Order: sequence, then C-alpha cells, then structure tokens
Amino acid sequence: MAERLISIRLFENALISGLATGVESSAIRIDRDVIRVESLTFLVSSVVSTPDVGFQYAISRDNVLFGSYADQTALIASTVSLANPEGFQALAMPNPLAPYFKIMCSGVTSNPVDTRCTADIWLRMS
Repeated sequence: MAERLISIRLFENALISGLATGVESSAIRIDRDVIRVESLTFLVSSVVSTPDVGFQYAISRDNVLFGSYADQTALIASTVSLANPEGFQALAMPNPLAPYFKIMCSGVTSNPVDTRCTADIWLRMS
C-alpha cells in the first residue's frame, strides 16, 4: 500500500490576542493508519507589529483526559526568533507517543493584540 501525506487544518485565521491563552485544536487521533506525525505548518500575521506566538502540545490515551501542555517540550517557544516571523513556517513534530494529542497556540512576550494564526498538522498515512 502506498504512503500519502494528509493535512488537517487546526486553526483558520484564529485570533491570538496579546498574551492570552490563545487557541486549542481539537484532538487529533493518530492510532489508525498513521505512520507518523510529520510536521506543523503555520502562518502568523499582525498589522500592528511582529507576531510572537508559541506552540505546545498535550497528549491523551483516551481523548478525555489530557496531560498538561507544560508536560511536553514546546514545539516552538517564540516565533519572533525566526528569520521571518510572518512567513510560512514548518516545524518537525516529535512522536507524541499516545493515540491522541492536541495543539495550542498562545501569545508570548510582545505579541500584538491583532495576531492571526492559520495552522495545519501533516500526517504520513499508510
């Protein structure tokens, strides 16, 4: 059977206002036909200033009880350190080691109140 990549939209033009908690994705199930979680791709933008967000993930064994986002190393702590913070970005994903996970995007340090985020997760399927 051939492998294929599929994209799941996590956030579509979601508002990440200042240092607010931000947005959280729905749970992503990775136990059936998923070979691995490939990457998180995202685009953040702001009219006011340079956006500064971070991405974290939490895991679950049953899609009911999720661990804390602080339990896992952040996918990226701050996008302001990127060469082009408002450009299209791709982050390699670690193996979540659980059948379910979800992703959170939140503002950090100097994030402006009008920051918008669009993000996708890419899965390699069998």
